Amino acid sequence: MKIIITGASRGIGRGIARVLSREGHSLGLMARSEEGLRETRNSTETPQNTYLRACDIQDAEATKSGIDYLCEEMGGLDVLINNAGSVLRKSVHDISGKEWQSLFATNVHGMFYATQAALRHMSQQKRGHIINISSISGRLPLPGGSAYAASKYAVTGFSESLFQEVRDLGINVTTIFPGSVNARPDDNEEWKLDPHEIGEACAQCLSYRPQACVSRMEIRPSRVQRE
Repeated sequence: MKIIITGASRGIGRGIARVLSREGHSLGLMARSEEGLRETRNSTETPQNTYLRACDIQDAEATKSGIDYLCEEMGGLDVLINNAGSVLRKSVHDISGKEWQSLFATNVHGMFYATQAALRHMSQQKRGHIINISSISGRLPLPGGSAYAASKYAVTGFSESLFQEVRDLGINVTTIFPGSVNARPDDNEEWKLDPHEIGEACAQCLSYRPQACVSRMEIRPSRVQRE
């Protein structure tokens, strides 16, 4: 398959890329950091089949241009994985307007820009699969996470409505809800999910025939570290 992954320069995006490269897929990687994208490509098993485009997903035109470029380099598009996202853990009393807007610009607007650009390609070929990485906070909000939860609820609502809108075009939509993920190099909390496990979830969703779609998948740590 020919797969585009946003937010692929580190963390969950890198984990997804490494798993899907093992499966033999061609990958198009997008993120703001070109250096991070190169590091991700070098960590895959098939760097020769991995294409890069550095851009800011908050920019609609840059995102469309990036999707189009990667589609041309790969020779088409089968799957878009909307993974790019920011996390904000802060009391509602302390969140600035700029922080709120930036969070939604990445988590919601960027997802929309990438999806709309990808759908132009998928609609023409009457097939495709979109996987949106939401969060357990998109179902079960936590204290101190109001802005993040609001953005991920938006991801969930968009995804589930999109599923209904494009299913008759032969396009599947999956929403994945990860729990806590050990996504940073300096995060040694082994009780958390590993990024590659989110990649395995994506691979599983893509393993079904096109006539079957896993519309929701939740993956959580089996144990939670207590204070």
